[in-house]
Amino acid sequence: MTAITHVYNYTVRCPHYKDAENPVTWLNHIEMNQSSEIALNRITKWHEISGDKSFETHNFVVRKAENEDAYFSMKSDRLKNDRHALATFKIFLDNCCDDAAPEEIMQHLIEDYQQRLAKIE
Repeated sequence: MTAITHVYNYTVRCPHYKDAENPVTWLNHIEMNQSSEIALNRITKWHEISGDKSFETHNFVVRKAENEDAYFSMKSDRLKNDRHALATFKIFLDNCCDDAAPEEIMQHLIEDYQQRLAKIE
């Protein structure tokens, strides 16, 4: 039996404010944590509110939430030695980030996730 041994939760929040010292970009607002509780909470919520499929990239299906301007995805990967990784992704957009493309954001997050997995194996 394979256990979930690695959990990655990505959240991108387009900034709601202007910072004079830094450019306003989603790249400055990426959060990543490894909380199993957050992952399970997201999976439960998304199971009940599946949203609409927005796009697919690198075998990740990304859905748009029905009740908020957010996109979400999740992925699991089997690793060597009976280990397993679970990743969740949530992207919050707002009016100040009109130029933010969910596809571009997901590409960036997927690359980070794949780099983390490469370090494990």
